[in-house]
Amino acid sequence: MLLVPAAASADDPVTISGKAYVFNHMDTPIPGATIRVRELPDVTATTDANGDYVLTVPDDTTVTPYIDPPAGYNEIDLQTFHTRGENLVNANFQTPADAEFLGLKLLLGVPAGPDGRPTDCAIVTTASARNVRDVDYQTFWDRTPHGVPGATSIEFPEIPGPIYFNEHVIPDATKTETSEDGGIVWTEVPAGTYRIVTRSETTRFASFLATCEPGRIVNANPPWGAYELSPGESDIPAGVAVANIGEAQVKKSTFSIDINAGEALNGKVVLKDRKGKAVGRRKMAPLEVGDQTISFDVRDGTKGRVTATVTTRDTAGNKIQVTRKTKIKKKG
Repeated sequence: MLLVPAAASADDPVTISGKAYVFNHMDTPIPGATIRVRELPDVTATTDANGDYVLTVPDDTTVTPYIDPPAGYNEIDLQTFHTRGENLVNANFQTPADAEFLGLKLLLGVPAGPDGRPTDCAIVTTASARNVRDVDYQTFWDRTPHGVPGATSIEFPEIPGPIYFNEHVIPDATKTETSEDGGIVWTEVPAGTYRIVTRSETTRFASFLATCEPGRIVNANPPWGAYELSPGESDIPAGVAVANIGEAQVKKSTFSIDINAGEALNGKVVLKDRKGKAVGRRKMAPLEVGDQTISFDVRDGTKGRVTATVTTRDTAGNKIQVTRKTKIKKKG
């Protein structure tokens, strides 16, 4: 489905808010933790006595929140978002204490460096039920376990795994699908970006983007990550086709626009004049992660205001459409 996000403005920021609590101990918040953003090192927030935080970030920006916790707990990343005109709520940090972190590493056989962190990256999510979305924390807690059994996950690009948690919240390599816990983990993930797609015969789930580096643990935990979709519902725009789209330019009959892709994408750019007539277009070959410039010739005689419509599609098939305007003063 094609998603058209609300118009973004650098002068109109959005917020990301949630709670930091101890993995497997929902009654134990983590106060005094610093919440940071990988892409925005100057943006921080501190969790209060209840573990709650609020980050203010620019709109139309790629963001990967992570927790820099007090001693005794472990750094955790959330999934990568791209803010698109809406606040993100209940972006919770499910953070393991040192003892549980060590136990999970031993149970899963995760290689670790001298600092105790994984030598590769790990990704964790939960195939979570619809009834824990858009609710307060107490209701979220009351509705635990909130997993959806019978789901499986695949990754783009493909990586080994996953391992599914059993009903006792223990990763179980013999399981071939989720239990009522809903937990899913990938233990040895190379650096890169991965779109995780979860499916079952009866339930649709949102996909999500994990950005991996050595030593990171990406926990796309409920109510985000692989959350259940209602019939006919699409993933929210902030979770799909992650990319920073630059400003449109036309110089010497050539249109160009810079794209910083947060994941593998394809799509197209269509340029129209003020009458709505197409004056240039280009299909985008698969875009690699990082910076690239899309350019093409503009039809002779075009002048005045033009509008570029940029459509990007991620590997799960989600599409985002954004527009950028510019002006051609003179075209020979």
